[in-house]
Amino acid sequence: MYDCYDTIIIGGGPVGLFGAYYAGLRDMSVKLIDSRAELGGQISAIYPEKWVYDIPGIPAIRGKDLFKNLKKQFEPYNIPVSLNEEVTLIRKNRNNILCITTKSMKVFHAKTAILCVGMGAHMPRKLAIDNMQDFEGKGIHYGVKSLDEFRNKKILVLGGGDSALDLALTVSEVSSEISLAHRSDRFNAHEETVKKLYSSNIEIKTFSELIGIEGDNTHLRKVFLRNKKTSQVTEMNKDEIIVAIGLLFNLEIMNEWGIEMENNCIRVDDKRETSIPGLFAAGDICTYPAKMKLIGAGTTEIMQAIHNSKVYIQENFPYL
Repeated sequence: MYDCYDTIIIGGGPVGLFGAYYAGLRDMSVKLIDSRAELGGQISAIYPEKWVYDIPGIPAIRGKDLFKNLKKQFEPYNIPVSLNEEVTLIRKNRNNILCITTKSMKVFHAKTAILCVGMGAHMPRKLAIDNMQDFEGKGIHYGVKSLDEFRNKKILVLGGGDSALDLALTVSEVSSEISLAHRSDRFNAHEETVKKLYSSNIEIKTFSELIGIEGDNTHLRKVFLRNKKTSQVTEMNKDEIIVAIGLLFNLEIMNEWGIEMENNCIRVDDKRETSIPGLFAAGDICTYPAKMKLIGAGTTEIMQAIHNSKVYIQENFPYL
């Protein structure tokens, strides 16, 4: 006999973790599956030191501390967790039960499932600079796992979105010198974050792009920035570069499951249900009119998905 859960949550980021807690609160049997070796999603893997501002009742919290709180929140429900399990197939059997198959050929069964996979399998977007890869681990970073790595260092942050600005502001607390370079003069970040950037001591270099780096066998030493408007090249002494220019996502596998997609996201209705009955989605992976990609919005979506999962179970599995 196999376990058949009320719901299986696929994705152990902030939204998935909160969903596991809320499912436990609603007295549902729930299992959590994640493709990584640890829970927490991007806030654990890439941005543990990043400040998070969109959690109700918490003015500001670091990603690593948010993860600790979320984990502590769902632990009393003893929810089983399967890590290092990449989902490769979701299908229904003849009895309307969802069969969730992973890359290791394990099959999990549930009456409903909720996709909370952020934007799917991802990797940091990299720059096409010849020797960039040579300095990965020697001055090139794609996130901030520990502030101690940047203490009393000369830092360059690349990017103009929320992640780049938040990381620059965070690292500015410990660095001896910090600059932020962006290809435009328009920042794709929250207004308050942009205000904090301009009121800080961070050197802001707009219309600037990284065109070269130099170093020795042990570490990065210099960077070269080109102004896109004047073509002037500036040489700067820097110890570390934080590249925060976005992530690359792979969502091809979801197309194979027959889920209706829109602009590389999963289309959901007002119940947060996908085009497959009983399969829901929440967080950055889903889209609907007026969608906002925020952790706070994702927590609302997962509560809606959990609630409507329970309604779906009552209607379709009254004796199971």
